[in-house]
Amino acid sequence: MEEHDTAPSGPEPAPLRRLRLLVTVLTLTMIVGMLTITGLLAWRLSTAGQAELQPGPTLPENLPLPSGETLISYTQSPDYTVLITRDADGQERLHLLTKDNGEISETLVLQR
Repeated sequence: MEEHDTAPSGPEPAPLRRLRLLVTVLTLTMIVGMLTITGLLAWRLSTAGQAELQPGPTLPENLPLPSGETLISYTQSPDYTVLITRDADGQERLHLLTKDNGEISETLVLQR
């Protein structure tokens, strides 16, 4: 049997040395990138619940709800307010209120 010498016999060729350096730099860059992404994710997820909430629209004190109906949804825009109500029979209605006087200007029965 022949024995092969596995120890390098001389200096590495320049292209191989350059390739080894490029692979090492790329590996280090990827490690730093992964650590950065992991750190940013951990930081953002840990502070997500602590963010200050923006105040939502304020619900008016006196909503003109028809008698016997309960409010199940409320939406507000600069021009109007939308109320969705449900009566004792389970029928849902959409009431459109104007900003001018706060009175119900239109009512639609919602079909399901």
